[in-house]
This record gives sequence, C-alpha cells and structure tokens, in this order.
Amino acid sequence: MSSSKVPVRELIAWELDEYPYRDAAMSDRREEFANQVDRARQRLTARERHTSCPALLAEETKTINHLLAECTRSSALHAEYEGLDWRLGIVDLRCLLAFQRRLVFSARQHTSPSPEPDDWPQLISLTIGLQRSTEHHFVRNASATGDLDISLLSRNPDLQLRLSPNAGRSGHSPLSLYGGSPFFEAAELRGRWFLRDGYHRAYRLLQAGVHRVPAVVIYARTIEELGATEPWFFSEQQLFSDRPPRLMDFLDEDLVLSYRRTALRKVIRIRIEEFLQAFDETAEVQGEET
Repeated sequence: MSSSKVPVRELIAWELDEYPYRDAAMSDRREEFANQVDRARQRLTARERHTSCPALLAEETKTINHLLAECTRSSALHAEYEGLDWRLGIVDLRCLLAFQRRLVFSARQHTSPSPEPDDWPQLISLTIGLQRSTEHHFVRNASATGDLDISLLSRNPDLQLRLSPNAGRSGHSPLSLYGGSPFFEAAELRGRWFLRDGYHRAYRLLQAGVHRVPAVVIYARTIEELGATEPWFFSEQQLFSDRPPRLMDFLDEDLVLSYRRTALRKVIRIRIEEFLQAFDETAEVQGEET
C-alpha cells in the first residue's frame, strides 16, 4: 500500500539542511535540482542587504485598540505567554523574516476565503480567535504483558498530552490534550522582526493580497524565546545574515522548491503498568502530590 503525498514549499537560496524527503523527491532530478538551487542563490546574491523594517504598525493598532483590548482579557492568551514580554498589535507581513524552511500543506485541507483587507473582526477571528484541533483516532496496541498500551493518532503535528490545569481536583483527569498555540505570532529580536507562528495562514493571506494582520507581538530576549531553535529551522547565523530569509520569499517561485512528501501523522503512545510496591505510612511522601 502506497503512502499518500502532501505538497511542500521549501526555501532553497540559503544553506540546506539534511532532509530525506526532499532528497527522495528529487532523486531522479538531481541535476535539475542543483541548477535550481544555483539560480536561487544567484537571485539572493543580487538582492539588497537587509535593512530594519519595523513590522508593528502603531497607527493601525491604535485604530482597533478597542477590539484588541477585548482579546487581551483572554485567560488562554495569558497562560500561553506567561513569562514573555508581549502585547497585541497589527503587523505588516511584508516586514517579517522567516525561520521556518518549509511549508507542508494537507492534501485534504480546504481553506476558506481569506478576509478582506481591513476587515478587522474577521482578521482577529482568524489570527487570535481560532482553536487548534485535538481530534484524534484511538488505537489499542497489542501488549505481551497484558498492560494497557494505547496510541492517539492525529493529523495535527502539534498535538500534545499535558498535565491538566485541573489535575489533583476531585473528579478531574490529571491529563488533557493540547492542540498547540492557535495564535498568530510575530516577534522582535535584536532589531529584526520574525513570524513566530502562523506560517500557513500568513502564506494564504499574502496570496490573497492581505498584509496587515492582528498578531500577538512578542519582544524576545533570546533565540529561545524567539522559538527558532529546532534543527530543521534556519540557523541563527542565517537569520542575522545580510540577506536573511523573508516570509515573502515563500511566494517567490525563483526561491522555492515545490515537491511532494509522504504524509505524516502525530502518534502519542501511552503505556500503563500496574504493580505493587512497599509503602511506609510513616515516611514522608516524596515529590509533588496531585
């Protein structure tokens, strides 16, 4: 049985990472791929050096501050960005850099029409009001020992099993499913502005000619707070180079490689073991009791 394929758009004008799916897709077109990379790098070399482009739009933010103020009261926002310096504002997508190399699209995903420019209620709904899906498929795995062994299968790659905020309260499960941050995020670090989260939505909006977007604006103090730390992202050296990758580059066919990759799904496997152990009632219970 053959695996289903999904479309990928990858920025190739910068140093490439190790990615077996790209190599497999281009295995019978190596010369064509090498030529395309050369052309992309030549195009990048001819581009002007990066200059500071403040992405936060003060006047537009002030205009809809009453709408953003309502969103700011969301407990989900405060929980998501606890410990970070953040606010809500309008950003210009054309000024954002990209630390994500690839956009991977669902073959079955049907996107709804993008909001009109300046339709702030609809844009807020798209960027701040969404909820990430925790939909999953439950499978019981065979266990030689008879212990409970289950898997949760999901198309959402960011699905996580977390300790529930209500853990320890009577009648509440200690664990809950989390679908990932639903918020559109821009971040500033060392004078440069980046798209932190929301790449697929940003790509669709730019395709539709919408470039002013409500977002959670984070003032990052470290590359870790920026979030650009995964090995499949562009390196810090590339992000702070003279010609860093831009969000707008995903729309430039001269800088992008398009191919199809095997579809992947998120698997969370849970194995529960039951056993008895000695317990001294006079001894202090160690660890956090919930």
